[in-house]
Amino acid sequence: MAEQSQVPESVTAEQFFEQLLPMGFATQAAEGQAPGSITLRYVVTGDGGGEWFVAIEGGQMQVRKGGGDANIVTTLSAAHLHEAILGQNGAALALVIPQQRPGRPDNSGRAKTLKGTMALELAREGDPFKVELTFGGAPQPRCTMKMKLQDYLDMQTGKLNGQEAFMTGKMKVEGDMGFLMQIAALQM
Repeated sequence: MAEQSQVPESVTAEQFFEQLLPMGFATQAAEGQAPGSITLRYVVTGDGGGEWFVAIEGGQMQVRKGGGDANIVTTLSAAHLHEAILGQNGAALALVIPQQRPGRPDNSGRAKTLKGTMALELAREGDPFKVELTFGGAPQPRCTMKMKLQDYLDMQTGKLNGQEAFMTGKMKVEGDMGFLMQIAALQM
C-alpha cells in the first residue's frame, strides 16, 4: 500500500478500494509479495460505505463495487476503515488488509479452507476498533478476540507471539477456541 502519509484526509472508501488498494497491490506484486489466488469482499457500514469485491489471481488484482461469494468477508464501519487508511487513533491497514510477513509462506490456500467467523474488538483510547472476518461464508463457529489494538498489530507483525498473548492475558477469547487456533495457524 502507498505510504499512508500521502493519502489525503478526504479519501473515501470508494477511492481506497478502487484506486489506492490496486496501486498498493501492484507494488507488492512487483516485489514478489502478492498473495496467491483468493477472493475478498469488504462490507463497509455507515455513511460513505458500500461493498467491494476483490479477486486476486496470478499476481493480478481485480476490484469492483458490489458483493459476491468470497473466501473472506471483512465487515467494519466506514469510520474505522477511514482511520485504518489514514493511520489514525492507533489504527493501521493491517487491521483490514491481510498482511503477509516477509519470510512466511503464502497461506491464501489454507485461508480458503476455513469456515467460521471471527470478531475482533480491539481496545484503544475512545471507542474500540471492531472488525469481523467471515471465512467460507459461515457464521458458525464463531469466536470473538479481545485485546489492545497495539498488541494485535504487534501480533500481526511478529513482535508478539499469539500463544504468549493468550497465556499472559493480553488476549481474551470468547467462543470457539478451536476455530481461533485454525486462524492462528495461518500466521505460521
